[in-house]
Amino acid sequence: MSRAFLRTCLTASGLVAVAVATAALTVACSVVTKVDFNECVSSDECRGAFGLGWVCGDAGLCQEVEVLKRCDRVFPEDLFTNPEAYRDAIIFGSLFDHNTEDGDLKLVNAASLAIGEANASGLTEGRLFGIVHCDYQDNKKIDPQSSEEAAVEGARYLVDQLGAVAIVGPGTSGLAEAVFKELQKPEHEPTAVIISPSATSPSLTDIDVRDGDKPGLFWRTAPPDSQLGADLAGHMSDENVVSATVIYANDAYGSGLATALQQNYDGDIQLLAFTTQDDILAHVQTVSKKTPGETVGVVFIGSEVAQATAFLNAAKPYSFYAMSRIYLGDAAYNKDFLDGTKEAASLYPRVRGVFPGSPSGDNYDSFVSRYLAVFKEDPADASYSSQTYDATWLAVYGTAWAEYQRMGELTGLNLAFGLQRISDNKGVPVDVNRDGWNIVKREFKAGHSIDITGASGDLQYDPETEETTATVVYWQIKVDGTDFENVP
Repeated sequence: MSRAFLRTCLTASGLVAVAVATAALTVACSVVTKVDFNECVSSDECRGAFGLGWVCGDAGLCQEVEVLKRCDRVFPEDLFTNPEAYRDAIIFGSLFDHNTEDGDLKLVNAASLAIGEANASGLTEGRLFGIVHCDYQDNKKIDPQSSEEAAVEGARYLVDQLGAVAIVGPGTSGLAEAVFKELQKPEHEPTAVIISPSATSPSLTDIDVRDGDKPGLFWRTAPPDSQLGADLAGHMSDENVVSATVIYANDAYGSGLATALQQNYDGDIQLLAFTTQDDILAHVQTVSKKTPGETVGVVFIGSEVAQATAFLNAAKPYSFYAMSRIYLGDAAYNKDFLDGTKEAASLYPRVRGVFPGSPSGDNYDSFVSRYLAVFKEDPADASYSSQTYDATWLAVYGTAWAEYQRMGELTGLNLAFGLQRISDNKGVPVDVNRDGWNIVKREFKAGHSIDITGASGDLQYDPETEETTATVVYWQIKVDGTDFENVP
């Protein structure tokens, strides 16, 4: 017996209520205007009836939502303008900084590349994926919101208004923590799984622990900074640095890496936190008054390329930095950093840095080649582009497990159950790329686990902490100042 709904159509004669059977929900009013409502219990009913961008309102009627200004970048490009074509689409979201100078647009493109490749065969026949990219840049020309306010608003919009089952991002640890805490509120149930490519603070390890067989809803494709801090401390000791000053961002990422470094470093260490760019300049000047030398180090830890750029440019006038060792965190491992510090290039020979991961090998080369072919730019110019590509594919893999092993209920939690099955060394090896997608579907349909290798490197997740590990790159800037290379 079909369930009847009340559709309200605005005709030339006024509002007319029409009883419509479930099977006819997709039929539009015969005399069309922009008023076209259905009685509803859930937003899924409205999306099934009218397509993406419809929700069940407080009055129990389907209503169309406005596109959030900061979330108007989508893939496929007609995702919003052709809702009928994506009535059954599986929606992901991303949260990144879209500023054009030193933002995360290459990460946005990497996520879109994965979605485009997944859509070559979809989840099932005709079941496609779409991703809505939300921008959290702090830009008063857009609106008065801070980055955190914009990220949280974007997350709410993605989950509550669009029904996103996975969010790729945010890019920083502080924003990842804020978004995760927001989405744990009961009003967002069911919520999305969050997979960040670059939120590396150790504090995030325990933010969402596994509960028995129930997986956590926060994952990442980069290892925590506890590993990064230990490696950096080891390199400093190997280079006979006996005293160091650490200038670090007073946020989850900066304090986490600074603490990890302090815990693993045997020499004398002083920690100086910064909140604003003025703080960076003041700390640079304060440290410059110390006695320089080959056994003296300065470590700068910032979560943004702009912060690392401001540090090195501020350090250039002081002889202290030209005579001491300079260590940088992973934010500086980015071509935008080199572009922004050309005036301070005289300090490049003093600089060393660490980065969590070692993208290389055939799978990485294949990712770079396909990205170049589509976007006509080099993804290697942006740190974490391959980690973003991997994060998006992991979300796609999770949908296959939910489809075949969780009764087709595509929720963030059910996607996370699938993520528990990707690091079984007894499973079929799978490279994270377009060629591996059909293998994943085949294995998950049979209830088998898999063993993945990402474009960003070997992605092996600890079954208890649900954290991955990676080789830490120790880098320097090439002599010509155009790129980075591993320290021999």
